Amino acid sequence: MAVNEPSSKAQTQARAQDLLGYGQRQVDRIVSPSTRQKAYNSTSAYASDRPLLFSFFLVQLLFSFLPLLLFVGFALSTATVAFASAVAFSLFWIGIASLFLIPTLFITSSIASLVFLWALTTFLAGRWVYNVLPVSVRGDARLNLPNGKQVIIEKPQRNGVGFDIKTEAAEFKD
Repeated sequence: MAVNEPSSKAQTQARAQDLLGYGQRQVDRIVSPSTRQKAYNSTSAYASDRPLLFSFFLVQLLFSFLPLLLFVGFALSTATVAFASAVAFSLFWIGIASLFLIPTLFITSSIASLVFLWALTTFLAGRWVYNVLPVSVRGDARLNLPNGKQVIIEKPQRNGVGFDIKTEAAEFKD
């Protein structure tokens, strides 16, 4: 054995001290040392004031701690399994529903695109026809309908955009 090598007993003690220090730091993160000291002082004062009652509570705690700990572990594991099962169940049925949703969305988006293209084509064709035809209304207009009646449209002289359809006039002859 070399002189500079620490013994296994010293290594074990160093590891135990490191573990104890780590545990102390974790406890300090959860409960501050001043709060722990207050709890220790009040417990010590209670134990010296009422030793029989304190002993009763201590024995109850010692014998009940393991069953309580096991129950809490069981409750947490049951909740974990239930949550995992619920997530798996939900993911399964969401996957099944997506098998219907994706084709439905493809069909509806295709129909929507066709309707949009139809409306756009209709608009462009109507605008082209409107621009090509040499019809414009300045002032009053008289339209001879195929059923032999005449419609008089009056356009206001102001800079408005509205038309006022007067009434249908009597029949006309060509």
